[in-house]
Amino acid sequence: MKNTLHPLKSEFLALAGEAAESFSFNRSIGQLFAFLYMSPQPLSLEEIAIGCTMSKGNASIHLRTLEKWGAVHRSWKPGTRKDYYTANINLKALGIRRLQEGIARRLEQIHQKLKAFKETSSFHDYMAQSEGPYWKKRLEDIESLMQQVEAGLALFPKQSQLQRFLI
Repeated sequence: MKNTLHPLKSEFLALAGEAAESFSFNRSIGQLFAFLYMSPQPLSLEEIAIGCTMSKGNASIHLRTLEKWGAVHRSWKPGTRKDYYTANINLKALGIRRLQEGIARRLEQIHQKLKAFKETSSFHDYMAQSEGPYWKKRLEDIESLMQQVEAGLALFPKQSQLQRFLI
């Protein structure tokens, strides 16, 4: 099948891809989400792939990612075995969820790397030198800030409460 998208829709998909990349997401993910977000009805994988001018394999991989994020929901239609997809139109909830998950994941990565850094023999040797107390204080400041950010994240509404909060 040939892509017969209106030029305005194609331009919007390109814009969505660029916007996704500006937030360090994959261009195709942005295009897929935008295509579904602007669609008035659920679409099949084949319709999505054709509309976004990508392979069904590429579309499928990125749709699974979007599903995992809660940005896309899978459904079906009676009389067909195909899966159909719709976008989560609650952009506020979706944005807050991605922000929470992204910050929490990055904090955990930093925490693990900082812990491993502090367990090295070279770290312990350096702490015994004249700058050791200065470094120790600075690292405590970093860890304190991370704990404050984690505590702040805990104040965000949970996913189940987010719907009521943002409507």
